[in-house]
Amino acid sequence: MFGPTGYIAWAERLFGKVELDLATSGIPVVNGDALAPIAEAGARRAGDGACYAELRARIAVYNGVPATEVVPALGTTHGIFLAYAALLSPGDELLVEHPGYEPLTRIAEGLGVHVRTFPREPARGFGIDPDVVAGAMTPRTRAVVVTNLQNPTGVRTDDDTIRALARVAGARGAHVIVDEVYAPFDALAEDGVFHGSARNLAPNVVAVGSLTKAYGLGPMRIGWLLAPEPVAARGRDAVVSVAGHLPLVHASFGVAAFDHLPALSARATSLFVGKRAIAEDWANALGLRWSAPSEGLYGLVTVPGAGGKDLLSEIEAHAVETGVLVSAGTFFGVPEGFRLSWASCDEGRFREGLSRLARLPSISASASPPR
Repeated sequence: MFGPTGYIAWAERLFGKVELDLATSGIPVVNGDALAPIAEAGARRAGDGACYAELRARIAVYNGVPATEVVPALGTTHGIFLAYAALLSPGDELLVEHPGYEPLTRIAEGLGVHVRTFPREPARGFGIDPDVVAGAMTPRTRAVVVTNLQNPTGVRTDDDTIRALARVAGARGAHVIVDEVYAPFDALAEDGVFHGSARNLAPNVVAVGSLTKAYGLGPMRIGWLLAPEPVAARGRDAVVSVAGHLPLVHASFGVAAFDHLPALSARATSLFVGKRAIAEDWANALGLRWSAPSEGLYGLVTVPGAGGKDLLSEIEAHAVETGVLVSAGTFFGVPEGFRLSWASCDEGRFREGLSRLARLPSISASASPPR
């Protein structure tokens, strides 16, 4: 049975409903004049069945994989579901990073899979230690799941670490699943190609991604699963079992979106460039702990003096009082912290949001005076 996902329900209730949203973790949704050429091109081909194969081909080129390894999906979350459905059976075990993104666990539980975790330690900069992962695996472990950029810390896992993780998993007959929806942020695809998919790093690496977070196309749900051909075939079987086939308009609009990636990349870059450094300066000035991501749209902030206190109710009350919202760390397994995003506000509004956020009671009580 699929239980509720607390983080998603909370986000739907609060994200975008406040004056200064420092919680939403994707590039703002494309609309108006920026969306018009994509919408028009997609509508023109809305009845063209050739778009199914063309979308697979476009996803393949974007990720540098054969089209036979591609399964189109309704966003990254659907891609995660398809990866689990293709690799796992009830009673199998899944090893998931902690802190982590709640849907990675809830989807597995709904499929009857037992979920265990391995730590990404703050002392290691929230990096992955393949030896720690090896020690956490059991004979029932069929897959290890990581996010890259990591959610909620924003930390990148380098290719060599993913290769080492794949060797650890492969020695036990398991796969590594990489949710790389945020991975393009080191160099957005100005040429329409993402040059860093983890699928290309090892035979037993499976990757999921989409055009949602990096390009502002969340409502279009243009996602995918990338996997070895036998796994991809089982993923397509899962699509047939739960949906018959994906909507043709999904394919036609997806093809149109790929045609416009250079413009979408330029727009995204203009919206987030420079704000990561502002966030880091703010956290350091207040004496807060900071995951210090080198790129991307968000990082994890923890309050040293919180003493393990759950900040959820405080964050909610502060949002009502001041109009500024961050993502409560409760939903990521870090109750004394929060994910801070610089995706939704321009620089001036972001600085104003940080100024108000500094008045969060736990920060005011424990942080160093701002300099």
